[in-house]
Amino acid sequence: MDKAKVIKKLNDMMNLELSGALKYVHYSLFIFGVRRKPIIEFFREQATESIGHATKLGEKITALGGNPSVNITEDLKARKIVIEQLLKESMQIESKALSGYMNLLKDVEDDVVMDNFVREFIAEESEHLEDVEKMLRE
Repeated sequence: MDKAKVIKKLNDMMNLELSGALKYVHYSLFIFGVRRKPIIEFFREQATESIGHATKLGEKITALGGNPSVNITEDLKARKIVIEQLLKESMQIESKALSGYMNLLKDVEDDVVMDNFVREFIAEESEHLEDVEKMLRE
């Protein structure tokens, strides 16, 4: 396992997770109407889980001898909110995370502990995608 390469990818994923958390919190602030409560709850749960993922990734980075580096540039502005559009954006966030973890998996296959660590993230991101897909069904 190329530690430097893995640490860089872990940092990239940590930043992706933190970025997702910011987006989810931002989304939750603009939800109105009769479906407000469950949608807000969904987005805030996603934000909390993303922060948890980022924390685990940061811990792994330091365990491998690296330094977690936060580099997030999100331009979150108020806009007209359509819940279905936010859920589609959520799918994009989860798909990007899943893709990133799948890519990382290739670099840790020779390390059983790291392989298992990454596979847990893959399973969780896959479940999130399934949930959002179900939410978007009519």
